[in-house]
Amino acid sequence: MKITEKLLRKVVTETLMKTGYVAEAFRMEKDFKKGMAVSWNTLEKVVKKTASGREKVDYERVSNEGYIMDMITAPSGHNEPGLAVVQGLDGKSHEVALTELTPA
Repeated sequence: MKITEKLLRKVVTETLMKTGYVAEAFRMEKDFKKGMAVSWNTLEKVVKKTASGREKVDYERVSNEGYIMDMITAPSGHNEPGLAVVQGLDGKSHEVALTELTPA
């Protein structure tokens, strides 16, 4: 499907009429600061047993929360997102891409 300017305007207008706002799809480095509470999702490997007794590997989406401890910005001109060093509520630190983070 080709997205034309007319179609895009119609979608934005209808979204504004129904919800009153347009949600952001992508976050930028300027939206995050040190000490800010954030949440993100990860996939964790889970081994399940089938009815026949076989082990099956599956992945479950797990929601995480924490606070930004440090920001690693991407160099200018790169298409890779910046990273944030996030300390989870469990005390462990994680490097998470800024596009994966959501302000809590």
